[in-house]
Amino acid sequence: MSGGANIVEQYAGADVPARIELLIKYYPNFICLVEGYEQSLSFIIKEEKAYARKSAMGDIGVRVQTSGTGDPTAKAAIENVMIMEAIQKGNLESVTSELDEQVVMKYQREVVTIQNMREDYQILRNQFFYLEPADVDSFEKYLQCGRHTEKLAYELDIKPEALKMQMCRIKKVIFEQTSSILIRKYQHL
Repeated sequence: MSGGANIVEQYAGADVPARIELLIKYYPNFICLVEGYEQSLSFIIKEEKAYARKSAMGDIGVRVQTSGTGDPTAKAAIENVMIMEAIQKGNLESVTSELDEQVVMKYQREVVTIQNMREDYQILRNQFFYLEPADVDSFEKYLQCGRHTEKLAYELDIKPEALKMQMCRIKKVIFEQTSSILIRKYQHL
């Protein structure tokens, strides 16, 4: 990824054409990247919450044994699940009440971007229905192989130049179809 920005930051700062380019560039791993970022964000929120709790109790770094009647493992597991569910539902209110409002707003923007990334990926995938089945197959292979045409051309038994032209034609259709929908989606932002 370029410029040190993570995929979510890149996506949030991109216009529609740049978003489509990101979707295509990272197509084979896009959903894994999104899920990984969700997981990382849940860890960050969990640590922020722990820090806020300790600060609120006046933690000076000395651990004191409590009564031992609670189940910290179960509490941690429940909190982890609740945070991930909140991220996936797009509403962090229930799990960030003790955090600073500025921090919560930043995380909420990230969650909205993640949701948009998932939706936009599905919109891109839906545009494959405009293609012939053979074109879908070859275009997905093209995206999966990192857009290297020589190996794929050999596999499909066509000349690399012909494959490049075919992929450009297919990409143009996908790009235009996706772009028209995303422009409508983001027109009021």
